[in-house]
Amino acid sequence: MNIVGRISNRVLVGLPLCRNEEYINANIDFAVEVMIMAHVLALVPAPLRSFVNRIVTPIEGRVKQIANFIQPVVDARRAEEARLGESYDKPFDFLEWTMDSAIKHGESDRQIVIRMMLTNFGSIHTTSLTFTNALLTLLAHSQYIDPLRTEIEQAIKEEGWTKAAMDKMELLESFMKESQRVDIIGAVLGNRLAIGDLTLNGVFIPKGTMLASNILDSHFSKAAWGPDSLEFDPYRCLKLQKESGKPIGITTTSPFVLTFGHGRHACPGRYFAAQEMKLMMAYTLVHYDIKLDSRTGERPKNWWIGNNCMPDPRAKILLRRRRKAEFE
Repeated sequence: MNIVGRISNRVLVGLPLCRNEEYINANIDFAVEVMIMAHVLALVPAPLRSFVNRIVTPIEGRVKQIANFIQPVVDARRAEEARLGESYDKPFDFLEWTMDSAIKHGESDRQIVIRMMLTNFGSIHTTSLTFTNALLTLLAHSQYIDPLRTEIEQAIKEEGWTKAAMDKMELLESFMKESQRVDIIGAVLGNRLAIGDLTLNGVFIPKGTMLASNILDSHFSKAAWGPDSLEFDPYRCLKLQKESGKPIGITTTSPFVLTFGHGRHACPGRYFAAQEMKLMMAYTLVHYDIKLDSRTGERPKNWWIGNNCMPDPRAKILLRRRRKAEFE
């Protein structure tokens, strides 16, 4: 999570704050605290939640802590812009966009801080889980390391470490998508509460009913993915893409792959997350020899916690720096 936090914040807040360990850890802790408070408050009767929240929540203290990092950056940028006027070269990052939006909509600096925290909340943990799943699956299928590394090195040789190079890594794209499909993050996703009686596709749903999408049925559907849908095949999406003529990549959503949701509420940050994960995997394979720290070489089994699924946090990998290559 620290690695993903640093990479994400290179785009969110830029240097040098993205390398501040205390700032990164504060955002990681914030996400954990939000989830804990959500479960705690769910046990409290609705009329008392606001009162209990004020007494026990650590969130307000976390907002103040993170504001101590972000506010000086905001103030410094405003001062620099006031000094240079039209010649000011605005940083190209999410914080600057948020500052501009705050001016447009008359929002306070506190709202800037909270928006930055919420963006980190939505990016660090989910990306970390997805990438960890993909890395562990790759190491459990080490026969695919060389084909992936060959594709990656060829793309970088032609395009450098650029978006154009990432786009040429089609096998890596297919591999990551297949990991998304097989290495599920839960049994259900997209929980919704019916706030009134309704009939959906001929099925009557009374008010108060909780609905969710069935990931297990979707991601392992033989009709959608073939008779070997229970197996891991990193070439699957390439083959399906060739057959259908339709792109099937990490960011593609459908009723049969729901990691990023589907429809108008699909994750808007999935394009950034996809490039981030591909870049991390490409860099790792180019610069390191890696293997599981396991006698059997088998992938550590994921943990199920209720309806949620996550990689085994005890899993370890071994890395060895490769000879200095032309791709530094």
